[in-house]
Amino acid sequence: MIWLLSRLFVWPVKTGVGSAKVGYKTGRLLGYRRIFVFGLGVAVGLLLAPVTGAELRDRIRRMIDGEAAGGLQPTWNTNGAGDGVVDLTLEATP
Repeated sequence: MIWLLSRLFVWPVKTGVGSAKVGYKTGRLLGYRRIFVFGLGVAVGLLLAPVTGAELRDRIRRMIDGEAAGGLQPTWNTNGAGDGVVDLTLEATP
């Protein structure tokens, strides 16, 4: 009966120790600087992403289903701040 109560405390400790071991071995294999730079690149990429995750998942789902791109076309920048500048972001056209 005591094992029912102790597993509430033992399993999280085992999981924490196991993930620490995996983290240590990964750090030894790849190097902490490389892991940090990779993580920094992922973070910057997520911050600069042109669309939200929900929009991207919807776009990928439509592509997998074989539907058309849904009117997604490159739009021209018409704000007058530079003639001939093309805005290559994909926006849905009505």
